Amino acid sequence: MVLMPHRDTALGGERRPVRAAAAAVLAVGVLVVPAGGSATAATTPATATASTGAPPGVAPSLTRYDTVAVETLDSIVNGDFTAATARFDPTLRKLLPPDALARAWAVYQDELGRYRSHGGPEDTSSGRFTVVGIPLSMEREAGEFRVTFHEDTSIAGLFFLRAGVPIPQT
Repeated sequence: MVLMPHRDTALGGERRPVRAAAAAVLAVGVLVVPAGGSATAATTPATATASTGAPPGVAPSLTRYDTVAVETLDSIVNGDFTAATARFDPTLRKLLPPDALARAWAVYQDELGRYRSHGGPEDTSSGRFTVVGIPLSMEREAGEFRVTFHEDTSIAGLFFLRAGVPIPQT
């Protein structure tokens, strides 16, 4: 299912589900896909280290979730949507195949501007999931790439967000 909080909120604040294919094409700025045009900018190690909290000159320790999240983002940025979807769980793979992910990324960049770079990943627990957020520097507005993981590091959800969207607690 795909939820778009800015468009799909019913009276009383409840979110309404929208079909994945249509929402991936029509998403305006926010694409949320829970389980149940490529850019040319590249990541720089200095940027990736900046938000990890590691002291200057000390390499940050990336979790296994961080590594997969950064690899997935790099695949998206480089236009390799097949590689980006390789770690999706079966439900997400059905809802967001490579072509739909490509369209969603294009719509996201139309809204926030072209991708420029990203910061370091930050992990949060949310129920039985691990959520990794990666701040994005986009041409017009800051964004965030967020990935929700099962314990086995398969991807349960993929999110292109505006900066500052809180992580829902499950």
